[in-house]
Amino acid sequence: MFHSLNSRLLLSYVVVILVCLALVGLGLLLFVRASPLWTSAAFLRLEAAAQATLPILQRADQSERLPDLLAQAAEDQQVRILLLNRAGMIRFDSEGTWEGEQLDETPHSPVVRGHIRGTLAAPTGGRWTFVGQTLPTSGGERQVVLFVSPQSHLLMLAWFAENLLPPLIQAGAVALVFSILLALLVSRSVAAPLRRVAGAAESIARGEIDTRAPVSGPTEVRGLARSFNTMADQVEAAQRSQRDFVANVSLELKTPLTSSQGFSQALLDGTAQAPEAAGRAARIIHEEAERMRRLVDGLLVLARFDAGQMVLARNPVELGPLLRGCVEKLAPQAQAANVAVELHVAEKLLVTGDGDRLAQVFANLLDNSVAHTPAGGKVSVATQRVEGERTVEVTVSDTGAGIPAESLSRVFERFYQVDKSRQRGRGAGLGLAITKEIIEAHSGTIIAESVMGLGTKFTVRLPLGGGAGAPA
Repeated sequence: MFHSLNSRLLLSYVVVILVCLALVGLGLLLFVRASPLWTSAAFLRLEAAAQATLPILQRADQSERLPDLLAQAAEDQQVRILLLNRAGMIRFDSEGTWEGEQLDETPHSPVVRGHIRGTLAAPTGGRWTFVGQTLPTSGGERQVVLFVSPQSHLLMLAWFAENLLPPLIQAGAVALVFSILLALLVSRSVAAPLRRVAGAAESIARGEIDTRAPVSGPTEVRGLARSFNTMADQVEAAQRSQRDFVANVSLELKTPLTSSQGFSQALLDGTAQAPEAAGRAARIIHEEAERMRRLVDGLLVLARFDAGQMVLARNPVELGPLLRGCVEKLAPQAQAANVAVELHVAEKLLVTGDGDRLAQVFANLLDNSVAHTPAGGKVSVATQRVEGERTVEVTVSDTGAGIPAESLSRVFERFYQVDKSRQRGRGAGLGLAITKEIIEAHSGTIIAESVMGLGTKFTVRLPLGGGAGAPA
């Protein structure tokens, strides 16, 4: 019954109003009980009855008609009337039960507005409120007529129900109406944006991944909508990356598979029977298989990084010997391309990490730089400590043609190749993506800077270390 936001808000508002009314009513009841307010109301009622009755009694024949007049007045005014003699004996009781009884205390309260008033102990017990006046008689005997009302909690409750409860109920009804209106407004302001977010989620579930939720409503709902849109952006990017991944892998595998299939078919058909043709076919098949193996290895490495399953050693690694080894391994390739490779290691610098993976990073950067540097050019590797930070900076720069500005921000994307015609056969565009993953796994950063016609520089920053540790 109360599953919707509207009904729950309405129920909560009604409960709050009822609880507040109950607390206010209880507070007023306790206040009335502890204060003389309701007894003052009893005095006023008795005084009104006395003012309406006493002038009639004073003009009447006191000896003959007084009891009849008192009985009639008690009936008319709906009060109890007593007639006392000077000694405090009750000579007349409008209800007839106390006649002849002696009061333990004689009323002698001060005069208020021409009447005596106060409380007395009744013959049957309990306290009674009274308002009265002395009546003169023809024989000179002092008589007192009293208009009395019992002091009881029932009367207090009756006075409360008569005087305070009706306005309290009216105020509660008004508050209830306003609470219903307010609940409807609040629920609509919250429910409508939530429904729009839910609609956007359903649209994305149907495959409409470009759908976004409008940011509106209360602060919390706007935050939800923004978070949903961020999630939708990530989902869209993931799907786009997945499509690109499948397309790129298909493209990268299609060429070597086609080439291997063609030359293997030539060997099977006997087309390549000559030793030279057979050797060439075998060599191409081997090269294409090696190319596919490198592609699969790169994909496995990236998949392990994505799944958080790549295990890296945490050992002290000195950058000088590591970089020197990378340069030496690349020396034959650099000499063949007529590219000079320079190494500048400022001091002994230690980092904590996986030496093999770091060697893979810098070997890949050097290989790219040498491959994109024309004959007669230069590739430089330099290290330095960053001032004011426990960080070491390694730069690999070349004097090649440079990377266009529109491609610079994408060089670390998977399968992205700046010049696909030149890169075909060298790799699948996974080297820099793997490099970035390895550097970030070492809590470092890598950035690329380039100026067309002047060259490209890759800057790697790693935290300085030196303590050996367990694999992470």
